[in-house]
Amino acid sequence: MKKLFIAIFVMVGIFTASTLYAANLFGIVSDKNGKPVETKVTLKDAKGAPVGEPAATDNKGSYAFKDIKPGSYIVIIGAKDEWKIFVGPGETRRDFRLK
Repeated sequence: MKKLFIAIFVMVGIFTASTLYAANLFGIVSDKNGKPVETKVTLKDAKGAPVGEPAATDNKGSYAFKDIKPGSYIVIIGAKDEWKIFVGPGETRRDFRLK
C-alpha cells in the first residue's frame, strides 16, 4: 500500500510539473480591415533564435504553437510584421492585426 501511495504521489508531481512548464500559443491573424490572412507565423525566443518550425495560418487566419516554454518571444508574421509578447503557462491567445 505504501508503494502505491508513493507511485501516485510521484505521478501527480510529474503531471503538475509538466503543466507548469508547458504553454500553448494560438490566435488569429487578420489584415487592417479585420479579414483573416493566410501567412507564415515564425516564433523566436527573446534572443532571436527560432523556436520550432514556423506555423502557417489556415483560411480563417488561425495559427498555433504547442508545447513551448512560458516566457518572452518575438512573433514574426509574414516577412516584416514583428511583435514582442509574453506567453504564460497553459493557454495564451494572441490575435494579431496587420498594419
